[in-house]
Amino acid sequence: MKTLTTLATLLLLTGFVGFGQTKTSGNMNATTFKTFAIERNGTEMPYHVKVVEQRKYPRDMENKDLKPEAAKVTKLIAVDSDNDNVYEHYLVLKYNKSVTDSFEVVPTEKGFAVKVDDKSMEYFVGKGIYFINEKDQDFFTVEEFKEIG
Repeated sequence: MKTLTTLATLLLLTGFVGFGQTKTSGNMNATTFKTFAIERNGTEMPYHVKVVEQRKYPRDMENKDLKPEAAKVTKLIAVDSDNDNVYEHYLVLKYNKSVTDSFEVVPTEKGFAVKVDDKSMEYFVGKGIYFINEKDQDFFTVEEFKEIG
């Protein structure tokens, strides 16, 4: 009886693991925290940036005849500009991910820049505004808001 119970449990676990591995499309979620500094009135003031990423992979991975489709990437970028652990400004950045793209948040003189390969969006911390180069307007979709709740 003990052997039968152990065998049944093993088969069930193997079935669940096998089922979990055959999932053909999916999501990916990640959160990144960055701290940068900006000069205000002759003093370096730190500010914090939190990037929450969600990717949705749209196609069925079992159908090898289909061309690969770009993942839909959504990034919530939260900015705490006065170093009080409360995020004052939020941006929702959306774009289609290519297979080899690189995403990074880098400091600039007046804030930070979001770079995806050769495309960029700059955020000005002191003013709470963003700027996208004209050639990159079709790549990024941005929604912004000041506070949640």
